[in-house]
Amino acid sequence: MKDELLSRLESFEIDKSRVAFPFSARLARETGWSHSYSRRVVREYLRFVWLAMRAGHPVTPSKEVDEAWHLHLCYTRSYWDEMCGNLLGKPLHHGPTEGGSAEDAKFGDWYAKTLESYRTNFGEPPSDIWPPAEIRFAPSRERKVDARKHWIVSKHGTLRGTSIAGGLLVLPALAGCMPIAVIDSRDQLILGFLVFSIVVIVLLMKLFGFRNRKKDRNSNDCGSSCSSFPAGCGSSSSSHHHSGNDVDSGNDTSGCGASGCTSTGCGGGGGCGGGGD
Repeated sequence: MKDELLSRLESFEIDKSRVAFPFSARLARETGWSHSYSRRVVREYLRFVWLAMRAGHPVTPSKEVDEAWHLHLCYTRSYWDEMCGNLLGKPLHHGPTEGGSAEDAKFGDWYAKTLESYRTNFGEPPSDIWPPAEIRFAPSRERKVDARKHWIVSKHGTLRGTSIAGGLLVLPALAGCMPIAVIDSRDQLILGFLVFSIVVIVLLMKLFGFRNRKKDRNSNDCGSSCSSFPAGCGSSSSSHHHSGNDVDSGNDTSGCGASGCTSTGCGGGGGCGGGGD
């Protein structure tokens, strides 16, 4: 017989009906995921909440699941009143790590136990949402960038292009065809234009050849071959971790302003946890 709490969580309306921009759509936009993948992560997030209440030990989410957790905290009424207050009957708190190797080891142990409890209750977890610990806790320096407003160009490619341009600039002098000392203003203009053109060409090649590292992992075309989604972890310097369920009011403690907020996940080398009751 299915646990009553799990049934209630599975029917929990985190995606409000009759709204133009539901929760899963916002999650997809802020992480660069496909809508289908985002909806799958939301389902896994609600399973994680159930584990936090029923596993009997502290639990730690994957980075992907933590993205949903962070964003849900910004929906204060949905999180604190509807889910924690009405559905769970207790708060599920969220707090920063204290840092250090001991904390890393603790959350690594929690994550291993979480995967074990997941397998016991739900079967094998989807690897593109619940990756192995070595991927979950791999260091990451990636940051979120709005690709609609910014170009994303490899530093390595840019430096290489600049080096090539510089090499071409001095090539005539090295060949003895155009001594730098006697280059007139017209030749300087031509060389300057040449260097500028090469740099622009290299940048455009990098721009149009760039492959988005945020894989469009949906349920149809992305399975176990997909790696963990690291870019969904926001600032890697803010390795967020989460505490257990202690008593608190229904006030918003997520740190989200009235204008809304973006989700930020766990950085590399740390973990997140909650539950334990």
